[in-house]
Amino acid sequence: MKASSETQKSDNLKGASNTKLFTFSMGYFLNIFVMVAFNSYVWTFYEVELGLIGIVSLWPMYLVIANVIYMIWSMITNPLLGYFTDKPLRWTKKRGFHTPWIIIGGIPTIIFFFLLFTPPKVTGVGSVIPILVYYILIVCLFDTFYSLLQTHSFGAFAAHFRGDKERVKAGFSTQIFTFIANFAAIAIWSQIIDTESFTIAALVSVILLGISLIIFIPGSKESDEIKERFIVGYENAEKVSFFKTMKIAIKQKNFMLIVFTYILFMIAMGLVSMNSFNFVGDVLQAKQKIRTVESLLMLISSLITMPIWFYVTKKIENSTMYSLGLIIFGFVVLFNLFIVNVFQFFLTAIFRGAAIAMFLIMLSPLFADCYDEIAVKTQKHQQATLLGIRNFFLKISITIQSLIIAFIHIITAYEPINPSGEALFGLRLIQGLFPFLFCIIGAIIFYKWYDLKGNKKQEIMQKLQEMGL
Repeated sequence: MKASSETQKSDNLKGASNTKLFTFSMGYFLNIFVMVAFNSYVWTFYEVELGLIGIVSLWPMYLVIANVIYMIWSMITNPLLGYFTDKPLRWTKKRGFHTPWIIIGGIPTIIFFFLLFTPPKVTGVGSVIPILVYYILIVCLFDTFYSLLQTHSFGAFAAHFRGDKERVKAGFSTQIFTFIANFAAIAIWSQIIDTESFTIAALVSVILLGISLIIFIPGSKESDEIKERFIVGYENAEKVSFFKTMKIAIKQKNFMLIVFTYILFMIAMGLVSMNSFNFVGDVLQAKQKIRTVESLLMLISSLITMPIWFYVTKKIENSTMYSLGLIIFGFVVLFNLFIVNVFQFFLTAIFRGAAIAMFLIMLSPLFADCYDEIAVKTQKHQQATLLGIRNFFLKISITIQSLIIAFIHIITAYEPINPSGEALFGLRLIQGLFPFLFCIIGAIIFYKWYDLKGNKKQEIMQKLQEMGL
């Protein structure tokens, strides 16, 4: 099968409608809401809310061990899920190569997300191991289906949006919903857990997630042109094994550079998110409700500055904007070492929203460029496989941030009810210094060695058209 010239023309001439951008971006809302809520509250729920650190002082290390098991499970299953769901099947040729997997992954993801917050009751030392086993089992099942959902949600971006301008526009839209999801997750949870429970917050989240999945499904639907490109690439390309595909991806410098820097960013974000509950309550001695205002300020500052960054991308390379966003974000979170009141906390939130917007608006376009570069070399599109490989490495971030938090909590003898001065300083290190270091290292490495830009990127797009991909 050959891609027709009409197909290529339609790719070049048709821009995505506002309805398409809205419904597709709801997939980012769904994925990011789950990610933010998981990173921000699961660790806190199992360490502080259940009171297990008061029963077993080494409980943070138990959680690290659980997260290492979860990481190993995830690193095995994520790439395989991407590879085995990245092939045209009889029913996916009709229903689409992404939408069915989004549904199959999305519904169980929402269910297991809720079950994470319904563990066995704490009844003393004897309940520690059952709760730990329950967490490992549920988090592994949750991760399996969430990875399937995430792989095909994010993997569909490059297929639906073609060309640099179209991808920047779509990146702009999806990141608006990313920030809305961040605000919604923090606002809902911080408002509810002050007066109710984590389980009630999870239940409210399930309802919102279900609605967002229903809206996302039509947005993920693939046109005949997208299906044709996918089938052409698969039928014309040499059949490559999973391990060979992974080897090819790992050898792609630009792909691995963006994966590496994204891992460092996620570690930094994960530290800030996982530690915020304790930072607000213990260091600032404030109610969790102030995080609603914090996330609202981040949302407003990101929405205000995103049009500015959108305009700036017309003047500088996307990769330069990406590096600048990472550097600025690092310096902003560094101020958490010094802030002493809620006003300063809100002020850093404003600058943090602007910096994250600068970074994230470039993430999907840059990944899409890397997928295209690999597609030229393998002669087929395989975004789901590449997303699985990306997630393979990304899961390392969960273990690293868990280790850092557990290590600091143990050496500073952190006690949630009455933290010492050393413990409070440890919380500042988690919230400020460590995220700063990860961001600066990532930005310098990416800026120095990433080269998929300018003429090289244009040549990739030209080759894709010539190959009918």
